[in-house]
Amino acid sequence: MSETKVVIRAGVPGMDSERANGEHRYPASASDFMKLLREQGFSVEYEHERAERTLVEFKAFDVWVPVLDFTLNVLANIPANIVATAIMNYFHAMRRDVKDSILHVEYSMRKENGDVVKFKADGAGSDVVEAIKAFDLDIRD
Repeated sequence: MSETKVVIRAGVPGMDSERANGEHRYPASASDFMKLLREQGFSVEYEHERAERTLVEFKAFDVWVPVLDFTLNVLANIPANIVATAIMNYFHAMRRDVKDSILHVEYSMRKENGDVVKFKADGAGSDVVEAIKAFDLDIRD
């Protein structure tokens, strides 16, 4: 089976600037999502070295999913469902309900043919998860 590579990109979905005070900002949830994706068998890495990264934490019910960039080696391995599953697993691990949160999600998929498809959504957790699933169905057609 071909491997899907995932790069966690600098930036915090829903915020304008990915760089502040010379450091690349990542949401504090980035390491949790890296672990969840690795547990699902994906090759995951950060865009920047540890010394260049600053984790940004927020005190709210908002959850900022790190910016994810998938490189697909097999068309059937569409990651949208993987993103929704990772989000649900994250909430389960945190003992929270996605319905009670605001989600900020951004990811892209780079297909074998070089095409890039992007998804970005901010809003009620349940609505964003449903939008991810609809996006998945749409790009499969």
